[in-house]
Amino acid sequence: MHKTRIAVFCLAALAVSLAACGGGAAGGAAPPGSTGTTSSPPTGVSSLTIGFALPDGTIGVVNDPTFGTVGGYTQNVYSQAIAFPPGTVVTIRNLSTSTDHTLNVLSTTGFPAAPSLPTTASGGTTLAAGYTSGTLHGGQSASITLANAGTYYIGCAYHYMDAISMRDVIQVSASAVPGPQATPQPTAGGGGLGGGGNGCIGAYC
Repeated sequence: MHKTRIAVFCLAALAVSLAACGGGAAGGAAPPGSTGTTSSPPTGVSSLTIGFALPDGTIGVVNDPTFGTVGGYTQNVYSQAIAFPPGTVVTIRNLSTSTDHTLNVLSTTGFPAAPSLPTTASGGTTLAAGYTSGTLHGGQSASITLANAGTYYIGCAYHYMDAISMRDVIQVSASAVPGPQATPQPTAGGGGLGGGGNGCIGAYC
């Protein structure tokens, strides 16, 4: 009986010891240098969605071989030049939780230096020169039809003129292919155009 009690006590002590050491990602102590907060990487958008968020958050920026530096818009997970066939109806969705964004067609020939950046909706529900989504608050979405073939240079009215410009390209063509995706942002402050990010990490900020 005495030996049985000792064995039970030893097993209980061992279980407590293992639980204390097990921490890790299952809710234990934060690793050295962390803030103790956890976050999840972006998980992407559905196949008929254009998602957008701050490019210096986890959505990142990418140097597209055709269009140069683009960021803040995606049809997968991270920023990329966007491509759909004509006639596609897509959902545009603000992936941010608390930051307003827009999708404005700035030009059909290139990124302008100082475009008009309205925050009110214009152009109905068809993507065309001059289309503006209007302000979409965090989590809001709208539908647009990509009726006409062409190349549409887009930007956010609130963040196009920022140091890390929120801009991209939508190619509407039967043969268009989405561009390569950005490298995910690994740490807070890792702004994709050379640092100075806003501290967003693991969220669409």
